[in-house]
Amino acid sequence: MEQLEELLAHTDDVNGMLARYGVRFGIYKNQVFREQLFPFDPIPRVIEKEEFAYLEKGLKQRVTALNLFLKDIYSKKQIVKDGVIPEDFIFASSGFLAECDGVMPPKGIYAHISGIDLVKGKDGTWYILEDNLRVPSGASYPLIARSLCRRASPDTFANLKIEDNRDYAALLRRTLDHVSTGGHTVILTPGRYNAAYFEHSYLAEQTGAHLVTGSDLRVVDDKLYFEDAGGRLERGGAVYRRISDDFLDPMTFNPKSLIGIPHLYDVFRRGNVALLNAPGNGVADDKGIYYFVPKMIRYYLGETAILSNAPTYLPFYEEDRRYVLDHFDQLVLKDVAEAGGYGVRFGKDMSPEEKEAFLAALDKEPRRFIA
Repeated sequence: MEQLEELLAHTDDVNGMLARYGVRFGIYKNQVFREQLFPFDPIPRVIEKEEFAYLEKGLKQRVTALNLFLKDIYSKKQIVKDGVIPEDFIFASSGFLAECDGVMPPKGIYAHISGIDLVKGKDGTWYILEDNLRVPSGASYPLIARSLCRRASPDTFANLKIEDNRDYAALLRRTLDHVSTGGHTVILTPGRYNAAYFEHSYLAEQTGAHLVTGSDLRVVDDKLYFEDAGGRLERGGAVYRRISDDFLDPMTFNPKSLIGIPHLYDVFRRGNVALLNAPGNGVADDKGIYYFVPKMIRYYLGETAILSNAPTYLPFYEEDRRYVLDHFDQLVLKDVAEAGGYGVRFGKDMSPEEKEAFLAALDKEPRRFIA
């Protein structure tokens, strides 16, 4: 209790340092960009060591299976041939990129950094809410909040047995170096007005990587280079990219992209640069595919999933569709192609008109939603 009071007493100090260091994140709402300070709560969510070890084991199992799925789906597609996942759920996914078919990333790793959303039920059971394997965001905020708490209230950390998370930057750097094809490591940011720009700059500082935008990078003779402060071209071997697949390379993906690097994907395809995370990962964190992850774990690893999905219904299947219609007001409904909290609807909060429109969309495109 004494340590809790100590933390509470330093709340203003920590918030002051968060403001001083510009720890902000941005939100786009109604096509308007708003930036705000990271909200800080000094009272921590305590997870006991044994419980955390259980979560760690379950998350490692899940991410291993998802990586094996990505490797399979962009090569032999055996999981589809064996009927574990319907073909519709792979090739109708907006996250499946035909351009990635047959392309193996360095060391065969697709998801180097994963953001897995967890929730704890009233009965104490942990559930997976969704998997984020494209451009996961957010690791830097608890890291700097913990760092500032430690500075404001050192006695709390000296007197309590708190797991130390200060090695995250070293782990990230080790991952970058492990897959690098030779040369420097860069963190590719869309720029100052990206919602997570603070994180990009913070992780660049912590890992010793170069923070660059697309205009700093260029492809020469099937290799990637960046221009340093002196105007010299330096080879890039690993790119921790914070740009979505669509905007990564205008020659391969969205031709209207102004923030990507022309022919970057050609360099990646030839094995001359590592991209973290690999393009095409969206097929594995599609919310429709989420339904099948426990089956993936069984299929690829021969194991039962340690961490369960939240109870999920797939209107693609007639039995699940009937359940959704019968329990509509009790369910959360998600558009499988959306991410970051977008496309989430609560059945009980819909007006009769909204419900009618939603059910019409559901009837027309049952593959598009989960509940």
